[in-house]
Amino acid sequence: MNIQHTPNGILLTNKALSELDIFVLDFLKILEAYTDYVIVSGYVTILFGRARGTEDIDTIIEKMDRKTFERFFNDLTERNYWFLNSDDRNDLFDMLNENLAVRIAKSNEIIPNIELKFAKDYFDNFSIRNSIKVWIDDHKIKISPIELQIAYKLYLSGDKDIEDAIYLYEIFKDRINKKTLKNFLEEFDADATKYGIEI
Repeated sequence: MNIQHTPNGILLTNKALSELDIFVLDFLKILEAYTDYVIVSGYVTILFGRARGTEDIDTIIEKMDRKTFERFFNDLTERNYWFLNSDDRNDLFDMLNENLAVRIAKSNEIIPNIELKFAKDYFDNFSIRNSIKVWIDDHKIKISPIELQIAYKLYLSGDKDIEDAIYLYEIFKDRINKKTLKNFLEEFDADATKYGIEI
């Protein structure tokens, strides 16, 4: 797989699509008809070639009104998806409004699933407004800014999270905005230098 930076985002060439990639791409084609979104967390590193598993794809979306969510719910149901939390669309919408996540998978399956949340704070909204477009042929995936990804992963500080942060830094260190990264590290009170991440 090759990573190429273009004016329109990041182009991935010679990437063999996994079943997980296909699941994500198919879902996003539906989602983007209803609202804006950004993919965050573990799948971002997987997208760029990190060999690690994940059960869910963390996705932040701009808030929908109830009628739009109902149409989205019906569309997914017709396309053989289901919500793991509930089969009541009003309950699901209320969960999202309470800053809870809902999970969506293909019918009769549990893994992988999309973990969907409404944007709830500055960082979520920043991620959506400043998302990076990643292109695989004519397929598009919007991901969170790399600087924010690295800082947040270091803040979480689990072994897998730290490994994700280092992985992203090594791939993008020549493209990272060091000032932006430093600002996010300060916001999260996260230490990067002990992992060889220069700011």
